[in-house]
Amino acid sequence: MAPVPASTTRRRLPLVSRRAFQLVTALNVFLLSLIVVSGGVVRLSGSGLGCPTWPQCGDGSFTPHSEYALHGAIEFGNRLVGLVVGAVVLITPLMALRLRGGRRRDLTRLSFGLWLGYLGQAVLGGITVLTKLHPATVAAHFLLSMVLLWNAVVLDRRARQGAGQVTPAVAPALLWLARLLVVVSAGVLVLGTVVTGTGPHSGDSEHPARFGFDIVNVSQLHADGAMLLTGLVAAMAFAVRVTAAPAAARRESLVLVAVVVAQAGLGFAQYFLGIPSVLVALHMTGATVMWVVALRLWLAMVTRPALTADAATAATTAAPATPIPGTETPAAGVPTSDAPAPDATPTPGAPALPAPAAVPLALGAPRP
Repeated sequence: MAPVPASTTRRRLPLVSRRAFQLVTALNVFLLSLIVVSGGVVRLSGSGLGCPTWPQCGDGSFTPHSEYALHGAIEFGNRLVGLVVGAVVLITPLMALRLRGGRRRDLTRLSFGLWLGYLGQAVLGGITVLTKLHPATVAAHFLLSMVLLWNAVVLDRRARQGAGQVTPAVAPALLWLARLLVVVSAGVLVLGTVVTGTGPHSGDSEHPARFGFDIVNVSQLHADGAMLLTGLVAAMAFAVRVTAAPAAARRESLVLVAVVVAQAGLGFAQYFLGIPSVLVALHMTGATVMWVVALRLWLAMVTRPALTADAATAATTAAPATPIPGTETPAAGVPTSDAPAPDATPTPGAPALPAPAAVPLALGAPRP
């Protein structure tokens, strides 16, 4: 018996629809935002060393020991969220490689970018535990999450657009304003990590490690950056309404105004109330939302070709419909009925008969 060729036995992953891929890219944005919030809960509850080893949660166990009580459960829960994020990040590049209608280089690269970022987060998380929650490694852990979110937001946007050249949808000055807004937002996030690393919430309830800065000075510097960001957001919200700007840019600008105003209120409230952990958690959540919205506003300033239908769907749509039996136009010389064809040989002495008129068989054909 001849061996079966390897090409016939190899199983390939099924093709993935654009809609399914878009759902996964949106899920990446949500989960990567969620893990930032859950990490903030770990820090604010003093549970950063609730699992004193990594990747295990204590010697010889991946689950928290009873002696670690609530802190161990909180830290272990954050690690479970990280595993869910890892599973979604893992399947994203695989889906990008099997997109129906053909893979796209930009989607593939951005999907594998999530892989690299997640791997970096896993390594940095272990370093953070080993350094006993040094504020520099904790800040780097948070900021790398913001980079991952940037990757996820861009991927989600590209997944809803076609491949092709990017075209500015606004005036150059407005596009540069959007870029400046993203840069200032990133700067405010960096200053926020410095404030948190200087304040009372270290992530470890027993052995706090802090930056040696004056909390008043770094808080004032953070507030100055936030006021600059508020002015840029207000200018953007006004500019997109007096110039020709996409509807998405106008919508995202309004959302960003609401988020920045809420962030300013939370920032002042937590400072004057002694930095309570609940307000800090809300402020960290707002910072994550602000970053996502700022990125979406920036991406709304440019356009790409519209996303075309999947190749398989297009081929099915373009296929000719099956003709109705009896309505086909007969080919020349083919009998149109089961009756025998008349004998074309004339009978000797008989007058020649005229040829019968052709009967139209196609629906809608004109009749004589």
